[in-house]
Amino acid sequence: MNATVKLPFVIVIALVSALAGGAISYVFLPSSDPEMKALLARQVELAEQEAAARQEAIERAQEALSADPENYPTSGGREMEIRRPGQ
Repeated sequence: MNATVKLPFVIVIALVSALAGGAISYVFLPSSDPEMKALLARQVELAEQEAAARQEAIERAQEALSADPENYPTSGGREMEIRRPGQ
């Protein structure tokens, strides 16, 4: 018997477990609780803010990486100076 576990099989098990947990939560937790709805709404809001911040960071990184190499501080054939405190 082969003792190795294939990665897709592990992913399928994790997804099935997550779906089962979500289904159990949906069935057994009351959805009419206003505090629960407020908490879920806040979690969705925070997730949207995090996704927007992540997208903005990706865009800034892409802009920085696509910058013109002529504008780099070490362009123009000059060597970069190392400045030490007290000199």
